[in-house]
Amino acid sequence: MVSTQKVTFLASFLFIAVLLPAVAAVDYQVGGDFGWNLPPTPTFFSEWASNKTFFVGDRLRFNSSANETHNYAMPGSQAELDGCVKPGIVFVGNVFPVLDRPGRRYFICEVGNHCNLGMKFAIDVMPILGSMPPNAALKIDAFPMLLLFITMITNFLFII
Repeated sequence: MVSTQKVTFLASFLFIAVLLPAVAAVDYQVGGDFGWNLPPTPTFFSEWASNKTFFVGDRLRFNSSANETHNYAMPGSQAELDGCVKPGIVFVGNVFPVLDRPGRRYFICEVGNHCNLGMKFAIDVMPILGSMPPNAALKIDAFPMLLLFITMITNFLFII
């Protein structure tokens, strides 16, 4: 017969397993290994962002090559992004924006004509809980935690 302690232990781990993937924040390097540099194609950064699901609490890292000078700014609308309208507030250096609320976000480089050359993209930031798309509930970065959880439950059920 299963004891109350075992049931409580199992319920606690189930709760953590369900909640942990949703709250595990991720740091994204904009552009992946390529970084925040002049792109090979005008759609490079849009394509990079299109296959990612961003959540509240995630951070973006705008890392550039030492031989390139870039910054980033956050226009307020799709029209400003498309037109490369410079909002005036510019971030340089080690400032990494935390995606602090759900909604659409826009990013451009304000240096010279870099935005017109493709250094721009938009993302949709999803809430941590609630209306997440079904395929985004378990992010790949949380997979090791899921494996740990499965290992612990297996040990609990078959060893104890």
